[in-house]
Amino acid sequence: MWDVEDIQARLAVMRAEDPELKRFGARRHRYRFGPTLSEADLAAFEGHHHITLPDTYRSFLREVGNGGAGPYYGLFALDGDGLRDHDREERSRPGYLATPFPHTQAWNPAYHVPEPGVAGPADMMTEDEYFDERWTAGSLVIAEFGCGAFHRLIITGSTRGQVWFDDRAADGGLTPETDFVDWYHDWLRNRR
Repeated sequence: MWDVEDIQARLAVMRAEDPELKRFGARRHRYRFGPTLSEADLAAFEGHHHITLPDTYRSFLREVGNGGAGPYYGLFALDGDGLRDHDREERSRPGYLATPFPHTQAWNPAYHVPEPGVAGPADMMTEDEYFDERWTAGSLVIAEFGCGAFHRLIITGSTRGQVWFDDRAADGGLTPETDFVDWYHDWLRNRR
């Protein structure tokens, strides 16, 4: 599934073209991966969360690397190393990853920021509701886009294996992208 030699060769070219790490995100991932995970490491994570990681991502962690070189600021390690505390805690909440991701198409309802003592529109959710973790349950933050936006890999639910763009911080909602393999290879080909 993953041609590790080809990936390493492409990264070597990217490193050679960008020795001062000026390309977006390169200073963080440095065109390198974290060490691969063992089958025991993966099984322990899956057992703890009562899930099975999508095959493409699971094999990436086992064959290519655990975090590092990837789109935008690079890939986060499976344990969430490098994530802000809130986002790291999200993946450790009991049942969060095992709960099916609730969306099959782009999601971005209108919301309002409540003012003290003023009732908001009945047909709009509040800001707290918009950012509630129930809208992202079943997903794992795998990469940071920047400005509070992230890429999430769907772990459970009918869109399992897809990457979704979480742009709620800029009122952009949740948008489906493509499966993990295509998403990663697109970065290698287009060097974003």
